[in-house]
Amino acid sequence: MNELARRYAQALFEVSPDEETLKTTAQAMMADAPLWEALCSPAVQAWEKERVLNRLPILDGHGLLTGFYRLLAQKGRMALLPDILEAFHDKALAQRGAVRCRLTCVRVPDAGEQEKLKQALCRLHHKSDVVFDIHIDPALLGGFTLELEGVTYDKSVRGALAGLTRQLEERRMA
Repeated sequence: MNELARRYAQALFEVSPDEETLKTTAQAMMADAPLWEALCSPAVQAWEKERVLNRLPILDGHGLLTGFYRLLAQKGRMALLPDILEAFHDKALAQRGAVRCRLTCVRVPDAGEQEKLKQALCRLHHKSDVVFDIHIDPALLGGFTLELEGVTYDKSVRGALAGLTRQLEERRMA
């Protein structure tokens, strides 16, 4: 994730920690392909983008958020909005004592398995909750990998085979 997006998210979070409104308005703009393309296009002048943003019905009554979007448009940084949403979500989770975890596996674990994993990670990382972003990767062959707060746990068959290969190579070199 872009550091600039993190800074924008931090600034917005400090003045308005309303994640739901941000998410709703941002997703509405991104879902309208011609609107989103115009807002991100360097060919469209900043003042034209501001006029469009000022007229969007979804932004009525959200002056602070409209100002934020206008700032992004002025600076030519509207394309950062997806990353800003992600960083803002991470800030909201952290405020609740929670954290996001990327879980990569061969198949989606059932609710019971996810709950056991969540409890173990909460104890290990001293968090009140863990929110999983689940990604499927058949190349793991089995097991899973976790990425949480800069730490990667590899409990996959592919990881085990790579470790075994390294050990065999080291023994052969010795």
